[in-house]
Amino acid sequence: MNGDAWLVTIAVSVAVMALVQVVVLVLAGVALRRAMSTLTELRRDVQPILERATQVSTEAARAAAFASSQMERVDQMLASTAVRLDQTLSLVQGAVVGPVRQGTAAVAAFRAAVAVFRGLGGRRRAARDEEEALFVG
Repeated sequence: MNGDAWLVTIAVSVAVMALVQVVVLVLAGVALRRAMSTLTELRRDVQPILERATQVSTEAARAAAFASSQMERVDQMLASTAVRLDQTLSLVQGAVVGPVRQGTAAVAAFRAAVAVFRGLGGRRRAARDEEEALFVG
C-alpha cells in the first residue's frame, strides 16, 4: 500500500499543478484582455490629440510660409525704397550743386574782374610814379 499511497500523492500533486496552471492561464488571459481593452481606449483617446497636433503643425507650416513670403515682400519693398531714395538724393544733389557751382564760378569771375581792375589801377600808379621820377624840373 505504500506504493499506492505514493501514486495517489503524485496523482493529486499533478492534478493540483494542472489546476494551478489552468488558473494562471485564465488569469493571464483576463490580464491580456484588460491590457488590450486599455490599449484600445488609449488609442481612441489619443487619436483626436494626434489629429489636432497634425492640424496645428499644418497651420504652423502655413503661417511660417506666409510669414516668409511677407518678409520677402518687405525686403523687396525696402530695396526698391532704397533705390528710389538714392535716385531722389542724386537729383536733389544735382539740383543744388549745379547752381552752387555756377554761383561759385560767377563769384570767381567777379573776383578776377576786380583783381584785373585793381591791377590796372596799380599799373597806372606805377607808370605815373615812373614818369614823375623821370621828370626833371
